[in-house]
Amino acid sequence: MMYEFKVSQLAEEFGVHRNTIRNWINAGTLPAKEGPGRKYLMKFHDYQKLCEKFGREPHVNPSNHVDPEVLGTLEETDIAPLLINGVKSELVLDPSWADSCLTCGTCASACPISGVDGLDPRKIVRMAVLGLDKELVDSTWPWKCTMCGKCEEACPENIQIVALMRKIRGARERDKVPGPIHKGVVMCLERGNNLGIPKDDFIFLCEDLAEELAEDCCPGFTAPLDVHGARVMVTVNSKEPFGEPDDMKWWWKIFYAAGESWTIPTENWEGVNWGLFSGDDESMKTIVGRLVDNMRRLNCKVLLLPE
Repeated sequence: MMYEFKVSQLAEEFGVHRNTIRNWINAGTLPAKEGPGRKYLMKFHDYQKLCEKFGREPHVNPSNHVDPEVLGTLEETDIAPLLINGVKSELVLDPSWADSCLTCGTCASACPISGVDGLDPRKIVRMAVLGLDKELVDSTWPWKCTMCGKCEEACPENIQIVALMRKIRGARERDKVPGPIHKGVVMCLERGNNLGIPKDDFIFLCEDLAEELAEDCCPGFTAPLDVHGARVMVTVNSKEPFGEPDDMKWWWKIFYAAGESWTIPTENWEGVNWGLFSGDDESMKTIVGRLVDNMRRLNCKVLLLPE
């Protein structure tokens, strides 16, 4: 038996934010599939297990379910382009947006850059549901967006505007992605950091900074590079060793004063994943995977990202 629910409904039931429910679904923690309209489907026993985990009684009984055959149909069509009023759209995640978006302007009022070069989140949603995919993909709006999520947070209809923006970015040909972002992704895949800093140069810089720190205020301090068994693995925004190396000393001083056990890997240490920002999911996963590999290799328990 299948349980049908809305994100907002489940969030209210379990006392969490609706974005938490979406994150559970995206991470696979909540095994649900997109269903009709703006709803999701999951097996009823998975819903019961979730209730048990939170110590709550299910607010529905097993009679409130969807025929399992419906789920099989959805799985076959999940990735198919949606037809909205007869218009083919590759970008819209839910065809009900055509009716749900009221163009009320709440998203625009929350957006910190609304109005810049005509950018307006409600325009973007309406263009998407009208099938104006090419116009959106070719526009500069998605690259001006900071992905802060304030528009989605404010939306009374829970439209996934941030996911839409990422999908628009991902639909652009990679060689047409704004130069620094695309080059940074390629460089990170090739050399382990967005600015292509060689391993030997990075090690030399870290050791040099450590010597300065030991002389100035932290007696005995040494650069903790590739320390196996350190509690915290620290990643680095490559702009710091490249252009602002002294900025790294501030958090090194904090770790020193706290007596923290920490380390920096000497390869694949980049902490800013431009695959995420550019909509390049495959590159994003590769870069994340390398951090996970470092965590396992060095046997660290905590990952610290600079952003």
